Amino acid sequence: MIRKAGLFSLLASAVVALGACTEDPFLAVDSESAPGVATPTLEISLEVGELPSWRDTTYWGFVVPNSASFSLLSDQEELRARPLGRFSTIPDSVFVDTLRLAIDRFTAARIRLSVDSVLSELPTDSVELAAWTLSRTFDADEATWELAREGEPWTTPGGDLETFLGADTFSFEVDSLGSIIDTAVVRFEGNVDSLLTAWRESDGEPGFAVVLSGPGGVLRTSVMSLVAEAVPEGLDTTVTIVRGALPGTFIFDPPTPQPTTRLRLAGLPAARYYMDFRLPDSLGFIPLRGSTINRATLEFRPTAAPSEPFDLRANIFAQAVRLLADPFVFGEKTPIGSPLGSQELLRPDSLASGNTMRYDITSLVRLWSLANVDSIPPLRVGIVPIPENRQFGFWEFFSEEDGPGLRPVVHLLFTPNPTFLLP
Repeated sequence: MIRKAGLFSLLASAVVALGACTEDPFLAVDSESAPGVATPTLEISLEVGELPSWRDTTYWGFVVPNSASFSLLSDQEELRARPLGRFSTIPDSVFVDTLRLAIDRFTAARIRLSVDSVLSELPTDSVELAAWTLSRTFDADEATWELAREGEPWTTPGGDLETFLGADTFSFEVDSLGSIIDTAVVRFEGNVDSLLTAWRESDGEPGFAVVLSGPGGVLRTSVMSLVAEAVPEGLDTTVTIVRGALPGTFIFDPPTPQPTTRLRLAGLPAARYYMDFRLPDSLGFIPLRGSTINRATLEFRPTAAPSEPFDLRANIFAQAVRLLADPFVFGEKTPIGSPLGSQELLRPDSLASGNTMRYDITSLVRLWSLANVDSIPPLRVGIVPIPENRQFGFWEFFSEEDGPGLRPVVHLLFTPNPTFLLP
């Protein structure tokens, strides 16, 4: 790699080589030895402080708990979490064969949760899951561990639990087929018909919570459903109905730390980082604009791992994308365009060891190099986690605010256009 400190001596050598004269007659020179044809391919690395301009920032909120593909149940010392929901679509009738019949009564009900056995933690043989009704309604977009909605705190942090509905234990046992059980069930006790009828009439208000008890346990779940047995009018048999929690979310404590000047990727609320920058038109006497760009990459150096429970636990992918507007004007609403290069794999163990992340932006820099106009807008790039709704943990990278040796780096491999000089 050629750092800027040693760049100009190389450029001077390159210029001498390009302009070297020959004593042979001009017409006697063959194509392979013609002056200016043997153009060197150069590789340079420039920290962002060496560029004409560079700006970077983190935006977050692209995915929030109620739009994530998972929920967490936890009673760890460093993380308490529980899902909230409302079953707002309980029907008053069901189909039996081709007939729709009114529901006479409900005889049984349970909450069913699909559990990710890989990303869940059970420090003991089992944990207890309990379902409760809430005494206070909540806003799924705004609810947190402290607030039922913006400006309205819970009476008790974590949700105002009212009526106990039932409890069951869960463990990662192996079933008769040798598969790990990945479905948790909480069966309701008491008058199920009265409860579900009230929920049906109130669109599920004020809602319910599922609470995990078992020190150190963490369950990561995906689908949360109500499974109920209903008896249609005029029949002695039951029909099973299944309804999802709409709306549903999960609340947790402590809250995710606010982004700083560091560049954050993933997490919940989900974070991306955006940047715009300008490249120099030339490097000393060698033009960069108009050169053949063989490869261009952005390199970011990772910080130390975030503290628990926000450390990234699993590998994720990230993608460099082209930004279609100024991110420092449009913020989180900045439209994004086509991907730049391939997706890159982020490995937490590799990042913890200090290994950098590189993203291919060759296609974007080639367009810049070939642009035949005097005024070119900055190059605008975003780094986005793929997919964006599956990570609770995040990782951060050093930004322009950090010192030399830590800041992002632009790597360029390019071939200047041949310059034919008279001997």
